[in-house]
Amino acid sequence: MKIGYARVSTKEQHLDMQLEALKAAGCEKIFSEKMTGRQQNRPELDACLSFLREGDTLVVYKLDRLGRSLKNILTLLEDFKNRGIQFTSLQDNISTEGAIGQLMNNILGAFAQFERDLIYERTQEGRRIAKEKGVKFGRKTLINKNNIAKQKSCIQLYESGTPVREIQKILNIGSSGTVYRLLRRNGIALKSENKNNK
Repeated sequence: MKIGYARVSTKEQHLDMQLEALKAAGCEKIFSEKMTGRQQNRPELDACLSFLREGDTLVVYKLDRLGRSLKNILTLLEDFKNRGIQFTSLQDNISTEGAIGQLMNNILGAFAQFERDLIYERTQEGRRIAKEKGVKFGRKTLINKNNIAKQKSCIQLYESGTPVREIQKILNIGSSGTVYRLLRRNGIALKSENKNNK
């Protein structure tokens, strides 16, 4: 089944030309909307993508009607390939059907992989440089198993009736959850739990 998707960027623009071209191309169902390519939410495109099934062909008037960026378009085309959906762009003479279409699909897939590899390399390089500058990754633990003195102080303060929020301030602990976890780990009965048991 051929499914069409049409989009114009502003309310002043008309969908007529795209709709006629999609009908002429044999589209049995057409989704259309008036949205800029930069808008995050495009409900008709989302509905169209959900409607597509294996063996269907998505047809657009022009490639730029489909996505916000080359990366976005490549991601969609790769998704179509994985789902067994063909793609045609009328004005750009692009089709993923047939032997040439398969070749183009492979090229587009290679571009998408290339883009992912570049992002990964940049991320890894950024992490390496940050580590060299002394930046530590991961969540900071202000109080842990190895910090015996802080653990003892926390327990003593709690058992003497000091409120958890006050303990946080005194010992410079990030969250009340950290205090409760430490107390439970050391077998301290929490006052709130005692109240609930009564």
